[in-house]
Amino acid sequence: MNFLSRTGSVGIVRCALAFLLAGCAANQPYHLGEAPTETAVTPAGDATAKDIYRLGFIEFDEQGDFWDRDQLRKTVQAIRDTGRGILLVTYIHGWQNNSNSTDAADVGQFRSLLARLTADQTVQMSGLQVFGVYLGWRGRVVHKVNPVVDALTWVGKQASFYSRKNAATRISSSTPITEAIFTLIKTARRDTPGNSRCVVIGHSFGALVLEKALAQALVGTLLYEEPFAPGVEKSRADRVFKPADLILLVNSAAESIYAKELIDMYRDTTPLRGGPHVIMISSDADMATGLAFPIGTKLSNAPKMLSGSFRKYHEDGRDTSQFNYFTQTPGHNDSVQSHRLVPVAKGKSDLGADPFDLNLKNRAGSYENVTLYTGTRYDWTQWRIERQGPNQTNYWVLRVPKQIIPGHGPIFEGESRDLMAALFRLATKPEAAERSVPVKVRSSAEGPVQKTEQRLQRVRATGETVVTPVQPSASDTHPPEH
Repeated sequence: MNFLSRTGSVGIVRCALAFLLAGCAANQPYHLGEAPTETAVTPAGDATAKDIYRLGFIEFDEQGDFWDRDQLRKTVQAIRDTGRGILLVTYIHGWQNNSNSTDAADVGQFRSLLARLTADQTVQMSGLQVFGVYLGWRGRVVHKVNPVVDALTWVGKQASFYSRKNAATRISSSTPITEAIFTLIKTARRDTPGNSRCVVIGHSFGALVLEKALAQALVGTLLYEEPFAPGVEKSRADRVFKPADLILLVNSAAESIYAKELIDMYRDTTPLRGGPHVIMISSDADMATGLAFPIGTKLSNAPKMLSGSFRKYHEDGRDTSQFNYFTQTPGHNDSVQSHRLVPVAKGKSDLGADPFDLNLKNRAGSYENVTLYTGTRYDWTQWRIERQGPNQTNYWVLRVPKQIIPGHGPIFEGESRDLMAALFRLATKPEAAERSVPVKVRSSAEGPVQKTEQRLQRVRATGETVVTPVQPSASDTHPPEH
């Protein structure tokens, strides 16, 4: 009897383990060998354009390496084969998602965005081919199986926060993710004819990946400048390089220290109140980044705080602990906020177009007090993007109410998708101030100049930029004898 009870118990345990393990998501790719595919879209109105979008997948393993570099090669070749300018939308998903379309809703929701862009009249009139690229990683460790198994594995799914955050940090620090993003943008801008546009979106831990993966590149491209040459005119746009037309971070699950460091750099290197280079959207209703993230990170950072590892920052007459920047996401840290979306009006009259289409018709390049619409053509809300907060730089941190994004996700539906259309439009044209300016290069009275360092002086009255070469120092001209 004891033997039977023991064996019966073992059998029950084994069945239970097998039952639970059936939900474990393996560390594996889901799209090996696949080339980007075409998907037909129902034409909007009287559209006659070829209504398709293309979608490719590039996947990364737990350590941040490509599962197969051939995925990148095939995607690049598909962009080149398009034969015309493209609207490239690259997306990095977040926690509880992966590139398995039957496992998580993210792939289907991203497809809905691509389909909506493809059907839009403004996009069709531009002649751009919509091309999406889904950058996948193991953001989900538990498969969807059935309601019973999903309920039993719920705790394990939530407990994956730390392991998935660590995985996202590893991926963001690896070379392949940055290589993939810049290779796609380079191919779209240089290898396809026409005026291509590039958008990069990251959500949740995917926003962490995107922000950190591009941070070093942003610093390098923003601070480096080719020396001026005599007779050459440059625009201010030439001097501030944007890696993509729009870098969009949605409900970022990253420590706000990364945003602070970039905001500090932008404050010192670019004109204030300029057009956005990066836009971070955070929902007031996002409890994952507003409540759960601080709880989890405060527990993990408590030993550092007790040991005195965090310093104090002096901000606007008050002291702020560095601890706050490591335990709060940017969207819930008032010290880095720059904008808020505020309601202006509500109505049920005919707008003349769907809000998504209407927002894509906004005046391109306009970025101060932009108005936009959400909802439907006959039941809409008008909003305005207002500057609110101490951050006055090109690195926007925009707070939105729950009517736009009701929680941590989804992010490609309804009002949030309408907002994205407006943000894309305001970011895809150079600023009005980025006009060509005359440049004078003065020669040196001391003879030929060996060094490439140049001192810039702007003459406000004429708008000229005067460049004076810097002479080599005495130590450079006459090196010390040994």
